[in-house]
Amino acid sequence: MSAASARPTAGTRFIVVRAEEDVSSVIYRGFAHLPDADLPLVVTVALPGGASRAEITGGTPALEKMAAALVRAATKAELAAGQALPRKIVRWRA
Repeated sequence: MSAASARPTAGTRFIVVRAEEDVSSVIYRGFAHLPDADLPLVVTVALPGGASRAEITGGTPALEKMAAALVRAATKAELAAGQALPRKIVRWRA
């Protein structure tokens, strides 16, 4: 799927893939797809607690906060159970 075809007609589609991990964190890389732009996205999940921090090139603080919250929610159950985190996370928000 090309980046342009991943763009929503409204809202934001977040797509991240687990890219790196070590004993203290897991890093997801991907994009925040807006109707008119694809913004690079990096989300760091701290281990073992799961605190998430997002950086979106060209994005707003509100968009970064939303991305961090979505990844935190998507990884919460696995962290609590001591399981491996998801390889890919895809979420859409209006």
